[in-house]
Amino acid sequence: MQLIMHPTVQETSKGYYVSKDYYTALFESAKKYVNAVKDKASSEYIERNLLENVFAIKKPVLSVTDKFKKPDGTDFTNDTITGINEGHKMLAIALWTAFRCPIAHEEVRDLRDSGLFTEKDYLDALSMLSHLFHRLDESQLRNNSE
Repeated sequence: MQLIMHPTVQETSKGYYVSKDYYTALFESAKKYVNAVKDKASSEYIERNLLENVFAIKKPVLSVTDKFKKPDGTDFTNDTITGINEGHKMLAIALWTAFRCPIAHEEVRDLRDSGLFTEKDYLDALSMLSHLFHRLDESQLRNNSE
């Protein structure tokens, strides 16, 4: 199996990636992800509040699991669905908080030269962001009027 980054991550980060500016590649791709979530959910929230609201556990605006069934047509267990939904929410918030926020508030040189965040860390984060984009593509709007 060939591993391919999500097309939006590729498009957003390509120029930065080619010039080995992995920090900006992630920074710009993370902003693109949050804007894509905002657009798909038609939400007025921004940044972390957006991610917490749109992927809320009790009443999410978008579901990353609703459309999936086991190959035999049966439902996955509630524990499985809850774990995936909760994990997705936490991963989206963690990526925003742990990677995007530091480069918004600190000099990249200080993060890099101290070893606090290496280029490899940011390449790994791009891969996680690609996963989040793939999940977003498959997500569905929820009817929370129940």
